[in-house]
Amino acid sequence: MKVEELKHPLLEKYYQTAKETYPEGWVCTETVLSVARKAQLDEDFIALLTDYMESVDEDLKQFIWLYYYIQYESQEEFYRNIWMLDEIPVPQKWEERFPGCLKSVVYLLSWLHFDRWVQEKGLPNAVSEAYFGRYRYLSDLNRVTHNTPALCRLSPFLYGYSKPFMLCLGRLAYQLIPFKDYCELYEDADGNRIFAALPNYHYDDRGLQAAEGWVPSYVVEGNILTAHVFDKNGHLRLQPEQISLKQYHRILSPDDDVVTIHIPEGGKLTAESVQESLRIAQEVYGKYFPQAKAVVCQTWFIDPHLRGEVVRDGSNMAMFADLFDVICGPDNGYHSVFEHVFVVKRQPLENLVPTTGFQERVLQFALAGKPMYWGFGVLKQGFFANSK
Repeated sequence: MKVEELKHPLLEKYYQTAKETYPEGWVCTETVLSVARKAQLDEDFIALLTDYMESVDEDLKQFIWLYYYIQYESQEEFYRNIWMLDEIPVPQKWEERFPGCLKSVVYLLSWLHFDRWVQEKGLPNAVSEAYFGRYRYLSDLNRVTHNTPALCRLSPFLYGYSKPFMLCLGRLAYQLIPFKDYCELYEDADGNRIFAALPNYHYDDRGLQAAEGWVPSYVVEGNILTAHVFDKNGHLRLQPEQISLKQYHRILSPDDDVVTIHIPEGGKLTAESVQESLRIAQEVYGKYFPQAKAVVCQTWFIDPHLRGEVVRDGSNMAMFADLFDVICGPDNGYHSVFEHVFVVKRQPLENLVPTTGFQERVLQFALAGKPMYWGFGVLKQGFFANSK
């Protein structure tokens, strides 16, 4: 196998250094299966990994080290765009025979890197062990879409969890990420906030992101910003407004790093569990990732359009949504109906069979042709730097 045939600058940049530092015996069946069992992977997955490890040759083992080296031993950082990792090609003859197994092995071995970090920081073992829950979840999603437990898709999330700039802390998971490029956030001395749209996207006549439409204004003249702002329902107002930059100060823009919340499956999203998780996150990210300026969340069920009809007042989901100042992001395209609510391959909506009242409400909403949007919110209770 010739790495240069894969034609990627990172492979070419680190090939020689990785070759010179290759630790003999590091990529071995015993280590991979030991971590796989610690992760409580299903027996069919362990059998697949066993077959894979017993088949790989020395060239592929060195490529596995190179792929690992780029992520964990070099000075490269991918936290601003983890999906760049999917652009790094891997040997196709092995992918055709064992789809997803190379990345499955890399992200089992990367747990050793993460566990060392956890121990060095004196964090509870539960933080390290939570990695395996994310690994199993992503494996399950691959079963649905690719008919294999191996990581054909979504593996860059495991880079984040093992680097780590993504952490599972109690009920919630967190990721260091740039603030979205939809808008800037302004705040006055009393804590009143204004989301001012940036001219990066098109909007329709309802003030929602669209493939085509009008582009919002954004003009600064002296101490006045003239921009389109979002209303309380997350829609962009159709007429621009003037914002006094003496009264309102910009506190978030796309250049800023923030911590976004992910909501792992399983367990109730109770107010107590959420608040405890946020408390831990404030401590951990405030200490180890002090560049983070805010806590944000982009998820489907905080879309204001779902309130009442799908997400009912008084529910745990409604409680969670109310923690944020929310605007509407892009159209979800019913992605979450399949990926998060029913956990099935994309198919005609009419084929879906709800087994819970919540699934029934989601399905009826979608069958009525009502669009869902990615809700994007900023936590109301403050920033790491000046938490209220």
